[in-house]
Amino acid sequence: MSLARKFAYNNLVQIIGKAISIVLGIISVALIARYLGVEGFGRYTALSNFLGIFAVLADLGLTMVTAQMINERPEDRQTILNNLFGFRLFTAGAIIIISLFVAACLPYYRELWFILAILSGSYFFIALNQILTGLLQSELKVDYLMIAEVTGRLLWLGGLVLSNYLNWGLIGIAAATTFSSMVNFGLAWLLSARRIKIRLDYQADWWRKIAQRSWPLAITIILNLLYLRTDILFLSWWQSEAAVGLYGVAYKVIDVLTSLPFLFIGLLLPLLTRAWATSDRQKFNFLINTALLVLLILVSPLIIGGQILSNPIVQLIAGTSFSAAGPILALLLVALAGIFMGCLFNHLLIAINRQQIMVRPYFFVAITAVPAYYLLIRHWSYWGAAIVTVYSELLVAILAGYKAKKIIHWRWPSVASIKLLIANLFMALAIWPCRHWASQSIVNLLITILLGALVYGLSLIGLKVVNWSKIQSVFKPNE
Repeated sequence: MSLARKFAYNNLVQIIGKAISIVLGIISVALIARYLGVEGFGRYTALSNFLGIFAVLADLGLTMVTAQMINERPEDRQTILNNLFGFRLFTAGAIIIISLFVAACLPYYRELWFILAILSGSYFFIALNQILTGLLQSELKVDYLMIAEVTGRLLWLGGLVLSNYLNWGLIGIAAATTFSSMVNFGLAWLLSARRIKIRLDYQADWWRKIAQRSWPLAITIILNLLYLRTDILFLSWWQSEAAVGLYGVAYKVIDVLTSLPFLFIGLLLPLLTRAWATSDRQKFNFLINTALLVLLILVSPLIIGGQILSNPIVQLIAGTSFSAAGPILALLLVALAGIFMGCLFNHLLIAINRQQIMVRPYFFVAITAVPAYYLLIRHWSYWGAAIVTVYSELLVAILAGYKAKKIIHWRWPSVASIKLLIANLFMALAIWPCRHWASQSIVNLLITILLGALVYGLSLIGLKVVNWSKIQSVFKPNE
């Protein structure tokens, strides 16, 4: 199969698999929100955010490091993967243990320590799955990842239904979450073994090389932590659990959508790395331009359509008791522009092994965002949190784009952007009259979303936003 067909196949599988996963994830969040209520969901959000802080610390950017290292030195792939997995197991296990120790020292989390301990297993297996994700994306075997992810989501949903039926509360929700993550990892492990069998290994030289690659990413991730997780942390300290619950529901929607650019760019990273390493600037530049256009096509209708349909979307997910979260979601959706673009520009810097230059920009964003969270959350509650989140994500994308442009000299697709604006205008005109009708039932909302997608898709085709002949000229059949 040619490179073009492989890439197209993986993107199709990814779109289908991720669509199923997103639907299952939204249903699962809806079950949790409706079962726990606003305050209970606020408690669940606070616990997840606490563990998420340590999960971010444990990340170290190893998914990207995996893709980068095995594509630069394919002859050492087995050794690299074995050491990466050993490194991952050690760092993830150590940080999870530290998180539980810290929780035992804090009064609020001490009372819920047993639930935290169960839920921490989910973050541990997610961390281990990073290495498999990097491998399978590099191998263009996203179908394996999607099989594992969808299976895990189905089991999560089933576990939540059982937990709600038996009235197991937060303990049942935590157990279902961890079990689904364990199955996701186990299935991905078994499927990846068809390509290469990964074993635990410790070789000091390789661990040192992994640490050298990951430290710039680790620092930027730690700085990310200060503005990605501080919002809910400060909300849980200074506002009510109900405020955390409303903000948490809106943020869950953002969390689900955030995975889209990382999956797409994760597939491109190996191609970008190879093109840069072989000095194929024509392909490298084309991949950048194509990725930028695709991300704009994806993110613009989410933001614009979300401004119109945020209220019915929240009511669909969590019920009418969470109606106040609709406007919060509308504001947070603006942050998606920064998340999508920032994802691309940061991956470009990783592809050319210049990720360390983002340390200062992330530091600047962090030292400005944290005091802003402190001041605005105390006075404006979740509105302050949402404002600073939008500021942080947009500023990171702008700074990363500026750094990448100085080295790579990428160009903004001005003509395509105008066409996208027109397509989004047509979509908005189509769904605006349906906004109140959409809030009356789930069916009405789905029909409205499908109408918007149809109008948007036809507009893209009619305006010829994508130049397919150029794509075929770069991805030649003999590749």
